[in-house]
Amino acid sequence: MDILLVRHGESEGNRDQKLQGSSDKPLTDKGRGQAKRLGAWLAARGARVDAAYCSPLSRAKETAAIITETAGLPEPTVLADVAEIHAGSLEDMTRDEIVDAHPEFLGRRLSSLGDFSDFGGESHADVMARVDRTIERFTEAHRHDRHRVLLVAHGGFNFHFTKALLCDPVPRLSMVRWGNCTATLIRLRERRGHYIGELTWHVPVELMTTPETIATEDALFR
Repeated sequence: MDILLVRHGESEGNRDQKLQGSSDKPLTDKGRGQAKRLGAWLAARGARVDAAYCSPLSRAKETAAIITETAGLPEPTVLADVAEIHAGSLEDMTRDEIVDAHPEFLGRRLSSLGDFSDFGGESHADVMARVDRTIERFTEAHRHDRHRVLLVAHGGFNFHFTKALLCDPVPRLSMVRWGNCTATLIRLRERRGHYIGELTWHVPVELMTTPETIATEDALFR
C-alpha cells in the first residue's frame, strides 16, 4: 500500500497565524490555488490512486475536492478520525494571545507536542488512538491489493500519522515540516516481519513546477 499524504492548503487561520485545531476555518484564495497547483502537478505525472480520503474540516475537504477534480482522481471519502487535533482553550489564538493567556504552554518540552489535555483538548493517547484506527482501516481495505491511497488532512495529525507509519517503536518526537499542500509518498511493505512504511518523497507545493523541470511520473510513482 502507498499513502499519498497531503496537508490542506492555506486557511484563514493559517493566514491570520492562529492555532486552529478543530475550529473549522475555510481556505483562502491562496489555499485554493495551492490545491489546484498540486492537482495539476499530479495530473501532469499521470498519478493515480485507488481511493481518496479527507478530514471533515472544510479546509481539508475543499483541498481534497480541488485536488481530485483537477487530477481526475476518485471522489474523497470523509473520515472523522483524521481531523486536526483538538487544542482546547488554545484554539483560535495567535502566539501572542497564547503567551498572554497560557504562558506555560510555550515553556513545555518538545516531547509534549500534540498533547493539549492540560488545556481541555485531546491527549497524546487520544490522538494516537485515532492514528491507529486509521492505519488499521487502510491496512484492512488496501494492503492486499497494494492500493495507493490519497489522504488530505492536517499538519498536527499528519505529524503523528507519519511517525506511526515509519517508526517502530513510535517516538513521541520527530521534526518534519508540513507546509500547506506539501505532498508525501509513504510506501508500506513487509520487511522482516514488519509491515512498515518508507518515506519515498516529501515535496512542498513551492517546488511543484512544470513537468519539463522535474522528474518524470515513472521516477516519482514507480
